[in-house]
Amino acid sequence: MSQHVEVIVSGDIAGITLHRPESGNRLSNEMAAAVAAGLRQATGSRVIVLRGAGADFCLGRDMQPPSPGAHVSPMDVMREDTGPMLELFDTFRRCKMPLVGVVQGRAWGIGTVFAGLCDVTFAAADSCFRLAELERGIPPCIAMSPLLDRMPKKALAHLVLSAEEMGADAALGAGLVSRVVPAAQLEITVQSFVKRLLGFRPETVEAVKLYLDSAPHFNEAHAAHYGASMLSNVLASR
Repeated sequence: MSQHVEVIVSGDIAGITLHRPESGNRLSNEMAAAVAAGLRQATGSRVIVLRGAGADFCLGRDMQPPSPGAHVSPMDVMREDTGPMLELFDTFRRCKMPLVGVVQGRAWGIGTVFAGLCDVTFAAADSCFRLAELERGIPPCIAMSPLLDRMPKKALAHLVLSAEEMGADAALGAGLVSRVVPAAQLEITVQSFVKRLLGFRPETVEAVKLYLDSAPHFNEAHAAHYGASMLSNVLASR
């Protein structure tokens, strides 16, 4: 486990905190592995809350692309760059309990992706989001992959192709976050939401999580039948 990722499991709540505030919580490969390990460690919890310590949620990855002419092989890039992210994203996808993101300050690069990966994301009103990889000659296709079914195509295209900051209200409108609140109310709002979530039956919450992860990829008829099947199973198991 990385010293820069804090994982605290307390009863039904698991907290994962990026804890490298002096570097804006920039994510190293070691930290990515620690976040994935934290998600797996929290399998006995009912909700996971993902935060970043300090003024900013996360300023992106702690990695520079190979210099032009460095002649790195595709396998080198896969091992050092893309592979750790693919493994991390897969761990997010396998998570069966709701993930709640808490965003303050800047959520850039992988920070933006984390905001999208969480099932419910609360953002401070003064927070901002950015995918500026084009400025470094990187097509951020891997970073875009978790956002494809969370943001409208044109909104995602503008975020990437402009490389500009997206404010919290625009992120809300684009489906990247769930709710925007004043910075001073961020923590109390998250705590209230988590408390209410834990008041619902675990199997019903898990069913909603599973449905939202799967049904958007179905056509309407299949989504309805899938929903009916899940409802029947939950009610019959009481």
